[in-house]
Amino acid sequence: MEEQKKLTYRPGTIVEGVYRAYSEYFGFVLTDEEHEDIYVSSKDAGSAVNGDTVEVETMISKTGRHSTEGRIINVLERANKTVVGTYEMTKDGGDVLPLDEKINMLVEIPMGEEMGAVTGARVVVEVTKWPGRWTNAEGRVTEILGYKGDKGLDIDIIVAEHKIPHVFSQKVMNEAQHLSRDIHPEPEIMDFRNQHLVTIDGADSKDLDDAVYCEKRPNGHYMLGVHIADVSRYVKPGSPLDEEAYRRGNSVYLADRVIPMLPFELSNDLCSLNHDEDRYAMSCIMDVGPDGKVTTEKITPSIIRVKRRCNYEEINKAFDEGIAPDDLKALLPMLKDLDDCARLLRQERHNRGALEFDFPEYKVILDEDGKPIRIVKRNRGEAERMIEDAMIAANEAVARFLTRDGFTSIYRVHDHPNAEKLEALKHLAAIIGYPLHLPEEVKPRDLQQLLEKVKGSEVEQVIEVMTLRSLATACYSTDNVGHFGIASTCYTHFTSPIRRYSDLLVHRLIRQQLGRKLTKQAEEKQAAFLMKASEHISLTEQNAVDAERETTSLKMTEYMEPFVGEPFDAHVTGVTKFGLFVGLDNGVEGLIHVSTMEDDEYLYNEETMTLTGRFNGKQYSLGMPVRVTLVRADKDKQEVDFIMGEIHSPLNLEKRRPGHGGRRNGNRGHGNGRSHNKGAKGKGRRNRK
Repeated sequence: MEEQKKLTYRPGTIVEGVYRAYSEYFGFVLTDEEHEDIYVSSKDAGSAVNGDTVEVETMISKTGRHSTEGRIINVLERANKTVVGTYEMTKDGGDVLPLDEKINMLVEIPMGEEMGAVTGARVVVEVTKWPGRWTNAEGRVTEILGYKGDKGLDIDIIVAEHKIPHVFSQKVMNEAQHLSRDIHPEPEIMDFRNQHLVTIDGADSKDLDDAVYCEKRPNGHYMLGVHIADVSRYVKPGSPLDEEAYRRGNSVYLADRVIPMLPFELSNDLCSLNHDEDRYAMSCIMDVGPDGKVTTEKITPSIIRVKRRCNYEEINKAFDEGIAPDDLKALLPMLKDLDDCARLLRQERHNRGALEFDFPEYKVILDEDGKPIRIVKRNRGEAERMIEDAMIAANEAVARFLTRDGFTSIYRVHDHPNAEKLEALKHLAAIIGYPLHLPEEVKPRDLQQLLEKVKGSEVEQVIEVMTLRSLATACYSTDNVGHFGIASTCYTHFTSPIRRYSDLLVHRLIRQQLGRKLTKQAEEKQAAFLMKASEHISLTEQNAVDAERETTSLKMTEYMEPFVGEPFDAHVTGVTKFGLFVGLDNGVEGLIHVSTMEDDEYLYNEETMTLTGRFNGKQYSLGMPVRVTLVRADKDKQEVDFIMGEIHSPLNLEKRRPGHGGRRNGNRGHGNGRSHNKGAKGKGRRNRK
């Protein structure tokens, strides 16, 4: 699998692409996968700001450092109609400086357009006039987020920057509040209220959308029932609730709040599978053989009544230590059947080559004022695994059901890895001592074998991260290309319609499959909508993931602020020419800049991915344990800096701080593609697969 050298554009070529600013000094225009990115200096960027779609004219490199350089000649589409920044009063009105340093412009606010903001306010601004060559942008304040020190302002800013809708209109709320609460049997739906169904979630979960039941049959097979809240019964196509759910695309889980896809009346009440309350559901009943193979017996609307709400912690304690509350003990035989069934499902997935990443989860615990007080590391136990196994089985069963008649559906797809990224993984694995031989057509099992080889070693986490980076990003599509990560030929999302619009669409498609078929014209119209919807919700999902990571990173960095000057045990997670990235046991990651490694002059070897002292021969490599001292934790920039070794003198600590000459702006996004603090590496069940 030979790495393909990227093409370059001839000077004078005019091409369209997306401008990505890396600092106030430079950026790149990204065009396509085949061509190298085009370097653009700030003086050649014109009025373009980060994310804009632009036309760029290529030219001969002025510096010789870049294969292709260019000058932006036209902005085709603006990425940011609004910006978030800090307001400062002036004699003519005010100025807003964007908080995102990649948006390199000043927005002037005319008198009367400031909504009463005063100096220091964090505001959202609608840009009404874009900057010219010699003029600033103009705009008007549309929202005052707050002032420094306000509770929750830091995360309010992230929500605003990511343009995440977080307020339901009165029209949407009225519809939610007037939904019928009557639940009664109907001829077309099955009644499972006699079964001892349970929900198993985190202790603090409020939107309970999946319930399970399992029993072993006399023939050695298992009957596995996965019952999902029937949101499609309440949220009808074209209604205000539906349009708002589509716009949001998914719920967003941030460090201090949840921004739900649906109002509380649905997400935490009418569609939440609360125990001892009748609920409408969509049920998937499966037969699981001793070999873990699944046969779908029935997919049907239903009525259920959850007998007990369980949480992961108590189930794990019951399994591991035999300790359980009295009201849980009666359910343990059923839960043991579920566990045995899940292990068969897991083994069958493993046999076909599915990749299993077992990153630890990190959660930042906040006090009442939103300040971080501790970081909790949570490893997945058997309870988490068995629920995930049951959900994956149901998702696959539903996907197969929806392909039955050949109509357009929506799938959760995960394409084959990129050849260039696989080459980087092969190179890294060889350096670390785990040579990776990949066939021309890579299969999941090829990467599975690498993950198994490094299990338990010092480099396990490094290889897992690099393997994950070599994979494509999972998304939604009407084109079923399969799911590489779980080695599935047919997969969708069915199990979380409260928090994912994709699952709500799948529930509607199930109803359609079970009922009256569409005309050809209606099918074509629906297919076009599903294609558009799959693109939209893939984007809203990625935006939510980015916001979630950013808030976790923010709070992790804030948590570290009081520990400046203290030593920590760490391990090397990345090696670049400008220094080492190191990770702590609490999930925090930071940079040791090479300029602070004063015991020698350290040289970077790209082939071996090591830093080696020119004179003392000391070498730093991936996975290596190190002792470090925290010297800076900058919450605003979400950057954490360490130095090597222990420093006990405050004076020495101040002397050893890394310089601030624009280094972070220039390095951000380069090297290993890391930010200073990656935050939590595991996302938990809510964001898996």
